[in-house]
Amino acid sequence: MSQPIQIKNSNVIRVFFAIWPEVSVRRLLHALAEEYQPKCGARIMHIDTLHMTLQFIGNIERAQLPQLIKAADKVQAPPFGIVLERLSFWEHNRIAYATLNTKVPALDRLITALRQELTAEEISFDNSEFNPHVTLLRSVEHIMESQDIAPIRWWADAFVLVESVTTSQGTHYRILQKWPLSPTAISFDSLKNDGLR
Repeated sequence: MSQPIQIKNSNVIRVFFAIWPEVSVRRLLHALAEEYQPKCGARIMHIDTLHMTLQFIGNIERAQLPQLIKAADKVQAPPFGIVLERLSFWEHNRIAYATLNTKVPALDRLITALRQELTAEEISFDNSEFNPHVTLLRSVEHIMESQDIAPIRWWADAFVLVESVTTSQGTHYRILQKWPLSPTAISFDSLKNDGLR
């Protein structure tokens, strides 16, 4: 397991857990965002920031990082496939996002396992219902109807802890640590059921 990278000296950091798509998937998602950006009158997300948040933690003391890492170290979950098949919108915060049409049981299991370990470490987090999505556009001026898109297939074999850093150039994401998902005790049938159709 890799060690956390050295990061800037600040007592309070803003962090979240996520799954991070490979470059080829990010390119497909970015192309989708570019297609809809002129239709929506929106701000397009940078290709390097595209991800699916698993669990938002928020602002924590840097001294709490070892607790977060200890919790994540204990998470046991198999890799899984995701198929993003729909473009939807949230009117309240003017966001366009790619999402799934069907549940992915292994993704839900990963969320459950992560939350259980965070709770065991007495780490506070937002425990609202998980809504799997990848934000593509922000500041959307023209909200559209939710619609089907060409399927974007994504194999998730790890999850990461990310720091959100805000600078004068905007918000940047820095991966602090990565955990592989273990393929042990997983069958071909479960892979099919978990999104690879």
